[in-house]
Amino acid sequence: MVEEWSNDGLSALKLRLVRSDEDAKLLSEDDKTKISDFSPTFVYPIFGEEETIFGYQGLQIQLRFASGSLAQYLNVTYDEKFPSTGEVEADDPEKTLYNFIPPDYAKQLPEFSKTVERDSLTFKPVGTKVGSYRIKSEKGTSASNGKGKGKGKVAVTDGPSLPERSWEIIGEGEDPEEDVVYEVYGATWDTPGFKEYHRRMQVFVLLYIEGATYIDEDDPRWEFLILFERRKRGSSVTHHFAGYTSFYSFFCWPDTKRLRLSQFVILPPYQGQGHGSALYSVAYQNILRRPEISELTVEDPAEAFEDMRDKADLHMLITEGALSGLTAPISRDVSETIRKKYKLADRQFYRLVEMYLLLTLDSSDRARLTAYRLAVKRRLYAWNREMLMQIDTDERKVKLQETFLAVEEDYRRLIEGFA
Repeated sequence: MVEEWSNDGLSALKLRLVRSDEDAKLLSEDDKTKISDFSPTFVYPIFGEEETIFGYQGLQIQLRFASGSLAQYLNVTYDEKFPSTGEVEADDPEKTLYNFIPPDYAKQLPEFSKTVERDSLTFKPVGTKVGSYRIKSEKGTSASNGKGKGKGKVAVTDGPSLPERSWEIIGEGEDPEEDVVYEVYGATWDTPGFKEYHRRMQVFVLLYIEGATYIDEDDPRWEFLILFERRKRGSSVTHHFAGYTSFYSFFCWPDTKRLRLSQFVILPPYQGQGHGSALYSVAYQNILRRPEISELTVEDPAEAFEDMRDKADLHMLITEGALSGLTAPISRDVSETIRKKYKLADRQFYRLVEMYLLLTLDSSDRARLTAYRLAVKRRLYAWNREMLMQIDTDERKVKLQETFLAVEEDYRRLIEGFA
């Protein structure tokens, strides 16, 4: 009986970003995915560890968002509902979701449609624009459909060639000609209108970041970057939410602060197009411009995010020529000067240095190969010293070699697109 009336929450809940009729007509066939239903990755923070909803057959939960303002519409339908027996009754998915979204959501579709049409004309991003980028076509020219992906390599004057990206930063003061570009806006709790906007977008962290929870609006150390698609519509422009990232600041002696990237979400209709690395890169460049920040760290990154970050950071360091001339053994004085200039955390920076050294290593130069291996092992030993000291010397050497080989293999995977 239980299985007959149990519903998979991941299948039952459907999300959608809704545009006005006029905005929807501007979309190409490929871009229609931006206004199609998409599913969450997790629902256990809302519906419990089993991610099931009891008491229905044919359950469908529609949670829709105005694509810019994120005004919401919630509708629950089903074919049959379990008859209450006194001891056992059906779950109430609307009541459950009520605890996680603002209470002003629309319950009637016509009412919501009017809100979407109105907001498409009036909505403007909250906060201050900190950067923007364009998506390139496969030929390397600008594209308005957001689907192009660059191919091939980009030559660097001094260093390895770089994998071509699907996007490029729009320079400050540049007036883009494209119909579609992407803009990043910075905000804090003090930004007018941001608390209300955050209450609408925060549900996405529960649905797409494992282990995520809502954050404290009364803590002033939070700051945010929000990603919008900006699309021309006649003589005006419209903005459509695509994702966001949040940061938490810590005091760093003597007079700066360290930023920890805490949450990072790109919504499914925008995934797989380079928006993650573009948003991260805009965020990172913004941090480099701020003298009050001395370091960027990342909180418990997921594997996919860590890969993206590694490639983005390595791309940036090679583009800047920051690691040119570095060889193993690494001069700590020289490397620390570079690390502090680029505000990278210790472990992240030295992993990037090791990737770069591997990328530029001459496999026929035995002396350099040995120096590289010893440099990596030295860092691994220092990082895992407490654990390694608990085993005998011979086993320690074996474990260190095994770890080195695993790290080297992972580096080769990450630098595969570089040459």
